[in-house]
Amino acid sequence: MIIAQLRAALGAGGVLDDAASLAFYANDVFWQPGIAPRMIALPATAEQAAAAVRIATAAGIAVVPRGGGMSYSKGYLPARAESLVIDARRLDRVIEINAADRYVTVEAGCTWARLAEALDGSGLRTPYWGPLSGLNATIGGALSQNSAFFGSARHGTVADSVLGVSVVLADGSIAVTGAGGRAGTRPFTREGGPDLTGLFLGDNGAFGLKLAATLRLIPTPAAIDFLSFGFPTIQAMAEAQVGLARARLVSEGFGIDRTKAEHSASVNRISEGLQILGNVAAAGTSRLAGMRDALGIATGGTAFLRQHDFTLHLVIEADDAPALQRALAAARAIGAAAQGTEIANAVPRVMRARPFGPVRGMLGRDGERWVPIHAVFPLGEARRVLDANDAFFAARRAEMQRAGIVYSVMTMTTGQEFFLEPAFYWQDEITELHARSLGDDVVRPWRHRPANLPARQAVVALRRATQELYAGLGGVSWQVARDYPFRELLAPGTRGLLDAVKQAVDPRGLMNPEALGLGRPPAD
Repeated sequence: MIIAQLRAALGAGGVLDDAASLAFYANDVFWQPGIAPRMIALPATAEQAAAAVRIATAAGIAVVPRGGGMSYSKGYLPARAESLVIDARRLDRVIEINAADRYVTVEAGCTWARLAEALDGSGLRTPYWGPLSGLNATIGGALSQNSAFFGSARHGTVADSVLGVSVVLADGSIAVTGAGGRAGTRPFTREGGPDLTGLFLGDNGAFGLKLAATLRLIPTPAAIDFLSFGFPTIQAMAEAQVGLARARLVSEGFGIDRTKAEHSASVNRISEGLQILGNVAAAGTSRLAGMRDALGIATGGTAFLRQHDFTLHLVIEADDAPALQRALAAARAIGAAAQGTEIANAVPRVMRARPFGPVRGMLGRDGERWVPIHAVFPLGEARRVLDANDAFFAARRAEMQRAGIVYSVMTMTTGQEFFLEPAFYWQDEITELHARSLGDDVVRPWRHRPANLPARQAVVALRRATQELYAGLGGVSWQVARDYPFRELLAPGTRGLLDAVKQAVDPRGLMNPEALGLGRPPAD
């Protein structure tokens, strides 16, 4: 009955309920196998999405939103079998680019790569303009779980770029936040009364299904260059990152240890220098200079990264060449003062040359499974947090070795926050999600690798202990979903407010049940 209603509303191709599809949608990048949904809806219009929500909730069926499928925190996995997964990827239109008023409105299923393509040649971009997985990751997914990378060191997370959203509530009605929610007003500002937009950012669909978002636009900086440094310790590298963040010198940047340089497939894309030589050349300050840079990268590979325990990779942008030179000089001084040694800038140069390449980083260099864990902290707490992090993982080195778990670490700054992200690599089965995301040719050497449940469970326990460590240090995590602790960490008054909002917008608890810890069974 329900499937017939959905097919009537969405068309025969808009609903899936075959066994293979149900099994596929029960997995994310890390957690599998999960609970298979009862069916999947693929709406192509806002009206179809609203109808799908209304039909499902009227029948007491939970609604679980799904974007590009790049999450590893149970965000789009059903908590119960009686669930409808709404795959939003057909909602992919760029609705309006308003250059005069500096905003763009885009549907939630649009990828960051598609948005960048739509803005290409306009001289404008969003302040935050996507994650490294932007070829697959969607705008709606980033808003649901928060996201940082391109543009984040200067402009913060994706939430800082949002002017308003359009969402389907649990009863199937559509609400618009920001100025766009007023009759006869363009969506040019988030302000004017309570900030209802923030309610739907980082909620993982617990309060509503995102249909579209309006994002700020800024001029694309005219001048760009790249810096990389080597450091003897992660504390010294963090000192440089904190100084750069306070001076607002960096558009995006990240620091990694030697292990990540060796195991990360994303970092090791540099070894494919000959294949991307043309792209790198285009990113140089001149075509000739770019060609020289590209040839050096192609012949050198990533060996230079392993000469340092930690390396920091920065993108510097400015409005003109003189301002860029001043910023580069200031950044070099900060790096040198923190014991940094300037090295070849191949990593940030290549990543900017091809920002939205295949999401190869979801597996290790040799096909190892990969999953990260993270938190953000005040800038001034970076050294204390890193000291605690070092001690925590040193105490667990033997158990990680027994389970065959390789530990690596990455650091960033997002606006005025210090971001810490350990990641774990281990031998395990390759899932259909990995195969579809990366392509059969990429995963073929490891496709028949058996499952390694003991190692995977060891990673589960290690991630949970890390989450508790970071919460105890005063850290805050994004991508909460059903993975990170959230509701139980709130002060009583704040927790009561959260529960009251959930009750108001979703009284039957059918919008992504258990997301944010809402409605979670006590034993969980």
